[in-house]
Amino acid sequence: MHDILPALRVDIQLSVHTEDGEQFLVLSDPFSIADGPIMVNVDMLDLLQACDGETTYHALAQASSVDPDGAEIMRVRAFIQELSSLGYLEGDGFLARQTAIEAEWDSRAERPTVCAGTTYPADPTEAAEFFSTVLGLPSGSSHNVGGDTHDYPRAVLVPHIDYRVAPHVYAPGFLPLANHPAELVIAIGTSHYWSDDAFILTAKHYQTPFGTVQTDTNLVNMLRQTLPGVAPTDVAHRPEHSLELHLTALKHLWGDKPFRVVPILVTMAACETPETLQRAVDALRAAVASSGASTVWCISGDLAHVGRKFGDAEPADVLIDSVRVADAAVLRHLEQADVRGYDAEISATDHQFRICGYAPTVVALQALTPARGTVAAYDVWHETETASAVSFASVVFHD
Repeated sequence: MHDILPALRVDIQLSVHTEDGEQFLVLSDPFSIADGPIMVNVDMLDLLQACDGETTYHALAQASSVDPDGAEIMRVRAFIQELSSLGYLEGDGFLARQTAIEAEWDSRAERPTVCAGTTYPADPTEAAEFFSTVLGLPSGSSHNVGGDTHDYPRAVLVPHIDYRVAPHVYAPGFLPLANHPAELVIAIGTSHYWSDDAFILTAKHYQTPFGTVQTDTNLVNMLRQTLPGVAPTDVAHRPEHSLELHLTALKHLWGDKPFRVVPILVTMAACETPETLQRAVDALRAAVASSGASTVWCISGDLAHVGRKFGDAEPADVLIDSVRVADAAVLRHLEQADVRGYDAEISATDHQFRICGYAPTVVALQALTPARGTVAAYDVWHETETASAVSFASVVFHD
């Protein structure tokens, strides 16, 4: 028998679910390699923490004051075997699943939706009504509405929090693009599921309920050669919602208007050194210039993430006043399109408030150097069940 508990995969997400007064842990795999999600009793947390690839069953038995060959440890072994067979633990079973699923993903020319049917309806008719409501459009309308035809934005920063908790913040971010002449969209957003490399590109086209958004594969291929720290795989796009939410809204807003997209996920590694950031800025500017296309940048990012769900010892309601003060300072820099001030403001707190839109915002604004920004909307969403909160804003950037 193997005597070491296999490691729980680092990308497995754990959350707490309460049902009939009893707490459970929900294990889910954003890459859908493991079966599930699955739910286990919260008492299993200590055992999951012992799944580190180093702890032995004998040490676990000693710590629990039970017989290493007794019934309790046999039940633990059976549970671990089940978790392993489902794909939640490192090992040969997981690797076989991963190889098969990634091969299927690599064979696809289009990225299927992952938020349709949950965050927004999958049915095209229902989705059209949903997005018209979110964007404050007349029922059934999709384009040629609103917008200033003389002062087109160069970029917008729009949240990627669930539409259903922030429709009043999404609309002011997207509506200024309604009549935008852009032929090319640089969709640059937070990477939630991959942090090993600075940039994750994909040449896959993005499916939406309203048709497929075409990716500019020539520009993507150019950036693969010129951007620093490009991931060797695009699998991070598979579960990622940050670009899907934007591109689906844009496809609805623009209707039949033809446009192409360059989908870019960004991690903190893009901003690790001034040299890396400058190389990225130069590469992005050169790629956009080579296209000759009228371009708009859509930056996908929320603001602060605080409370117990995000690792704080205190609940969000204790922290929220500090969040609002910090957000106001950050947004003042964005209103001035002052990317260095924005960076310095966040870095001075050692990223205390976990602003997940930080990296794509720094990269985009340094590449674009707009003259000014307008904070179109701001709000905070409280998740009372987890004593947590997320703040977010829409900001429109102009020359």
